Amino acid sequence: MAEKTKLDSVRSELQSKGWDSDLLASYYWRESILGTGLAAKNLPLAFVATELLKLDHPTTLRGLFYRVVSSGWLPSTDKKQYNRLGRIMKTLREKEVVPFSWIVDNMRSTIRPSSWSGIGDFIETVKDAYRKDFWESLPEYVHVFCEKDAIAGVLAQVTQEFDVALSPLRGYVSLTYAHEIADLWNGIRKPIFAYYLGDFDPSGFDLERDLKEKLHQFGDHSFEWKRLAVNQDDFNAFNLIPLAPKRTDRRYKEFVDRHGHKCAELDALPATELRRQLRDAILQHVPPEMWNRLQETERLEKESFEKVLARLPRGMC
Repeated sequence: MAEKTKLDSVRSELQSKGWDSDLLASYYWRESILGTGLAAKNLPLAFVATELLKLDHPTTLRGLFYRVVSSGWLPSTDKKQYNRLGRIMKTLREKEVVPFSWIVDNMRSTIRPSSWSGIGDFIETVKDAYRKDFWESLPEYVHVFCEKDAIAGVLAQVTQEFDVALSPLRGYVSLTYAHEIADLWNGIRKPIFAYYLGDFDPSGFDLERDLKEKLHQFGDHSFEWKRLAVNQDDFNAFNLIPLAPKRTDRRYKEFVDRHGHKCAELDALPATELRRQLRDAILQHVPPEMWNRLQETERLEKESFEKVLARLPRGMC
């Protein structure tokens, strides 16, 4: 199909569904997506998915999938539709149209020892890595838990900004995992506030219950606990696609009695909304004036450290 014919076909389908695409107006995005070699039937979906991802990155592939379904560009949340979107995004990333960093997947990371090309390289790393522990001076302590490792990649932007601990669960936590966190909390002499983000389904609530019980079991320190997402109000607020709880789940009856017949994955919430909610929650525990003073102290400490490094023999740096 000629490029102009492809473009006309994409524009026609987008307009027929009321989708006003900014990407079509951009020469770069228009030509990049049309040039990927995607089948004509997949091009409108590629434009929609890329535009949604451009607004909401970083997010998970499943999170993007829910955005696309909610926008009416895929008919259902079944595996066939998910795989179709996955193939399109694979092509867009391999063709370097969509940056790989826009879709996060913390489950498959490479572990290797830290190493440097020499002492000078190491010193530069140390200089850039220094960060003051602001929470040592702040009046309260914050810890964030999320049900899924992939979502940690969505939230890390915020927790890193505020130097907050972020712990993905990856299913039911072991006694060792819970004991390590409780032991950390036992050494903190200030109020502790824990925030949890998980699926709105039997597993998501039971994982939360299990973690809280184990932390109470091993901890000497009381703590405040709040579920940030997904909550009942989120279904209407974000037009979440309701999923049915599995009747075969042993926790089905208890879940339905307490929460009703609607389920939703954490990925269904827009990534930008998850980050906004988390940022707002953390900021409740950060006195602005105190935070600004600590940032200035950090800046001066870094400046002093760089002066010390500058006095080292040139061959070392």
